[in-house]
Amino acid sequence: MGRILGSILLAAGIVLWYYGGASGITFLVNLGIGAIILGLVVAALPSRGQVDREALFLTCESSCEFFKKFRKDLELKGDPVVIPPYENLPKGGIFLPKSENFSLSLGKFDEKTVFVTGTEEESGILISPPAGWALVEYFEDNAGELSGTGLGYASSAVSSGLSALGLGSAEVFETEDGKIGVFIRPLCAGPVYADPVCSAVLLGVAMGTGEVLRVESAEKVKDHVRITLERLGGIERWL
Repeated sequence: MGRILGSILLAAGIVLWYYGGASGITFLVNLGIGAIILGLVVAALPSRGQVDREALFLTCESSCEFFKKFRKDLELKGDPVVIPPYENLPKGGIFLPKSENFSLSLGKFDEKTVFVTGTEEESGILISPPAGWALVEYFEDNAGELSGTGLGYASSAVSSGLSALGLGSAEVFETEDGKIGVFIRPLCAGPVYADPVCSAVLLGVAMGTGEVLRVESAEKVKDHVRITLERLGGIERWL
């Protein structure tokens, strides 16, 4: 059921987004993006301890292509930023900055925001909830609250949850220069923020550390990807 509904929402969202963009109707663009994100979340919903891997793969392939084109068309040059849940965004989010030299203004964000406006440094696109939010909810249902538990516990809970669902595991570690390394097998090729498995791990790490994280790099290593995250400090710094 989740697969069918998720696929319908995803397809409808893409149609609305393209039509709204071609017609210059911002409302339809926003509605389309919202439907796409919701479709990804619904398709990823675990059921009875199981995940429909085929459904996740199909929606992931479509979403990755959508967001790659979306980011290119809007010339979003900044690195993706992972935002842990806070009052304005209870499910956290992924921010795609317009500028490489971005500046966050989290006080302006909320669940209804898609296009973040302001100076070029403040502008971008907000994805909330992230594609992997349903998986994060599953992790918390089985391992308890992740927020503020620290990098070690959060990464262990996330890895165990993925393994239990048959989605592999994740290796998370601190690098010598104080950054965070993540080694994981993505569900499909494409941006890590659009992959349900990768985005779930990134959000879980952000929740555990309580920090905003910049995706500094994502390097493919055979069928895995190595992600380097830069710590940008807690939510309070960017309000």
